[in-house]
Amino acid sequence: MNKKEILMKKYIVIIAAVFIAANVQAQDKFSIGIKVGQNYSSVNNVAVDHNTASYHAGVTTHFGISEKIGISPEIILSQTKLETTPTLTTIIGGGSTLTQPETYHLNYLSIPVLLDAKLMKKLSIQAGPQYSILLDQKKDGIGNATMAFNNGEFAFVGGAKLDLGGFSLYGRYVVGLQNINELQDQTKWKTTQWQLGIGMSLFNF
Repeated sequence: MNKKEILMKKYIVIIAAVFIAANVQAQDKFSIGIKVGQNYSSVNNVAVDHNTASYHAGVTTHFGISEKIGISPEIILSQTKLETTPTLTTIIGGGSTLTQPETYHLNYLSIPVLLDAKLMKKLSIQAGPQYSILLDQKKDGIGNATMAFNNGEFAFVGGAKLDLGGFSLYGRYVVGLQNINELQDQTKWKTTQWQLGIGMSLFNF
């Protein structure tokens, strides 16, 4: 069993423990909702357009532990969009002579488990770990996406949420903790990402 599999199993155990503990505490303070928003991504050591926007959408849950503290596990489909200059083919030594930027779309299934602390009646802060599974990678232009990206990534998430009564606005900053470069002889690539979006509560129990 490799290190990546061990970390993934530990994360699954942690998520299961959080769900069980939160379910015991939550009683009638459980809610389910949906969310959608934009991502603004960058990767260190890779020349990318830092303002390139992509999307995320998913399902949110909230387990209230007390009046001001809760746990919010989520399941999100999220895209990281990278426009690289020079091309990744050039970066990994493929000898490409392309002069136009290449745009890569990395599609992830992200599972954040966040601690939610209410600062005021309508404002709360959120923070916690996230694990993302790379579902697929695509490249615009010539050829298929080079298999240069790791198939999973741990990250830390921090942000704030404004409750508007059935709807919410949120902003987050996601910091990648793992090297997403699958090529062993290259520099480390770690992602950072801003997320802005809107959420809607569907059910409250």
